[in-house]
Amino acid sequence: MAGALAAAERTALHGTHIKAAWSLARRAVKDTCRLVSMDRDMVHQIVEYVDDAMRRVSTSEGQASPVLSNTPEGQTYGEYAHGNRSPSGINAVRKLKQWYQDSCQICATTLVLPSPRHRYSEAAHIRAKEDGGPDLTENLLCLCPNCHVRFDGGALVLTDDLTVVDTVKDRLGAKLRRHQWHYINPDHVRHHRHHWISRNPAPLTALPSERQSN
Repeated sequence: MAGALAAAERTALHGTHIKAAWSLARRAVKDTCRLVSMDRDMVHQIVEYVDDAMRRVSTSEGQASPVLSNTPEGQTYGEYAHGNRSPSGINAVRKLKQWYQDSCQICATTLVLPSPRHRYSEAAHIRAKEDGGPDLTENLLCLCPNCHVRFDGGALVLTDDLTVVDTVKDRLGAKLRRHQWHYINPDHVRHHRHHWISRNPAPLTALPSERQSN
């Protein structure tokens, strides 16, 4: 669409054209969303994602950046306060929630809210940010608020094969739900588990090998 605008004006393609093209496409997408039955929440997330990219597009001729450029998943990011993530961290959270459609990976709960939000979920760090945990999907879980609080507080931990352990009831649960594209770094899982098991003086028979190794 940006190329068509540039060709019509017989000028070089630059950031102004990309922004004008996205403005038209954005309006068309939202209008279409009102007319057909589809997942509006996902559409709005995608629109917001491209909106963020548009804010970084230069208006100077010849300096337009790729609209959907991403920092590689393997890069390490600095520390960011909760609710104040980097642009790449925000993208990772959106990707995660789209994969699971805001359904909790532990209990499968989906919180349904009135329009325009429709659904709610939270992105939980496996390795805490204060311990160097990155804002990457490999270190994030899509959880409901209850499971998020329990996971952050050590009431829930994961085994290496991603089985959920209730440390309060000392009981093994079901395996963590995992989307086919969601790689979870086992080092982050072990860090979270060892952190909480080392703080719990009571026996944890659900994980005897972990108890003996600490």
